[in-house]
Amino acid sequence: MSELVEVTKRTPLPAVKKRDITAAAGDSRRKILLNSAIPAIIEAIPDYVLVLDRQYQVLAVNTRLLDAFGLDDPQMLIGLKPGEALHCIHAEQNPDGCGTGKHCQKCAAVLSIIESEQANAQVVKEYRITIDNGQWSALDLEVVVSPLQIGDLQLILFVMRDISAEKRRKVLEQVFFHDVINTAGGIRGMAEVLAKGMLPTADEEKYYKESMVSLSAKLIDEIVYQRHLLAAEKGEFRPDPGMVEVAKLLKEVQTLFANHDVAEGRNLVLNCSTGTSIVTDAAILRRILGNMIKNALEACNKGETVTLSCTEDTESITFMVNNPGVMSDDVQLQLFQRSFSTKAAEGRGIGTYSIKLFGERYLKGNISFTSNEQEGTTFRFTIPRYLSVKGEKGEG
Repeated sequence: MSELVEVTKRTPLPAVKKRDITAAAGDSRRKILLNSAIPAIIEAIPDYVLVLDRQYQVLAVNTRLLDAFGLDDPQMLIGLKPGEALHCIHAEQNPDGCGTGKHCQKCAAVLSIIESEQANAQVVKEYRITIDNGQWSALDLEVVVSPLQIGDLQLILFVMRDISAEKRRKVLEQVFFHDVINTAGGIRGMAEVLAKGMLPTADEEKYYKESMVSLSAKLIDEIVYQRHLLAAEKGEFRPDPGMVEVAKLLKEVQTLFANHDVAEGRNLVLNCSTGTSIVTDAAILRRILGNMIKNALEACNKGETVTLSCTEDTESITFMVNNPGVMSDDVQLQLFQRSFSTKAAEGRGIGTYSIKLFGERYLKGNISFTSNEQEGTTFRFTIPRYLSVKGEKGEG
């Protein structure tokens, strides 16, 4: 992706007072519609198109955008800013609207508009957005922002191309397939040793057989999880709730990750003595906690400690994973976006996104975190003691 200008001034998009929207944007929209070429051009573009004025208000959109984002009436979008029109989950976090909140500081759409205006040139960036238009979903987009002069109107052409499938393919190729091939390779290696009768003792043979069973279970778990993740993103996943002994599950997770490669030289401590049981999807809860622990261990230096703990009340239970590291402000603002990763390798960035997706949408909980010098970084997952899936759409 090309970034054509180094911006030194991170100015938020200016606030537009609600009372000014109709008069200012409405007049400009009428001028656009009088020029019949403009609607025809934006309809001919095979991507999602917004035409903005220099106050960054929507004046026109194409049909592809309406269809893709589940929008019905283009008139309802006039005068809104892009995030407001697309139902970005951060658009209303500041009273002044889209472009002015803390998460907007790292929003590629906001930065592209500012850079394009400052350089009077086209700017191209990758843009991650999480939307909520009745159904929570995340998109990876390529945004192209260009200045546009139509008569006496100074406009901004804001074009988005959906690259979510490309990002998903990279994750499958560089993370999922890599893990599956490694696990399958381990199974094959053990099977070859057993087939050739190379083990001198019965104890060694038993160890190899048990390891093969364990690796086979891990392989199946990875495949099923990817299937569940794809279904979850489509709104088609259905949780399978059952009775879960919290202390037993936490001990299983601690034992698994204490012996994981990522824990080498690091300590994983369990600090939770609850005797409670809850009704939830055990497999998904185990995966969420596993991702939280793995991320914490990866953020640690050797010799440091990750602590897994929990608290409870009459309505819910909260799981906490703490590590002594501190995340930068940049990371904190982008943490739960799909495809965002603190790791260098391209194609990663599903862990925290999947925690949020499964934890909040399907287990009906709340994911949050704090990160500071005094306490390090703590992720919290609060879920109800009883999960009801009545009315959820199933997998078919």
